[in-house]
Amino acid sequence: MAVVQQAGNLPPMASNSEKVFQWINELSNPESRETALLELSKKRESVADLAPMLWHSFGTTAALLQEIIHIYPSINPATLTAHQSNRVCNALALLQCVASHP
Repeated sequence: MAVVQQAGNLPPMASNSEKVFQWINELSNPESRETALLELSKKRESVADLAPMLWHSFGTTAALLQEIIHIYPSINPATLTAHQSNRVCNALALLQCVASHP
């Protein structure tokens, strides 16, 4: 119970960081990955340290690459759906965030 109360008393920035860390953790789980990709992609401009957080978290880069590799069979012949396209674009946006970090 004390943990819940402490989390409720965190400043909004700390609470936001907790969500970002949670989404990064969820990238390792294929069942929660899609939501995590979407939410992290939305936050990539507003979270200054997102690139190093992604880079230094275990398995995240592999999960992002797995998303890209997963759609390859849908490219030729061209059967890529809008849903698949959005999902892989979110993964690519996060990789671009990491690649462009100074």
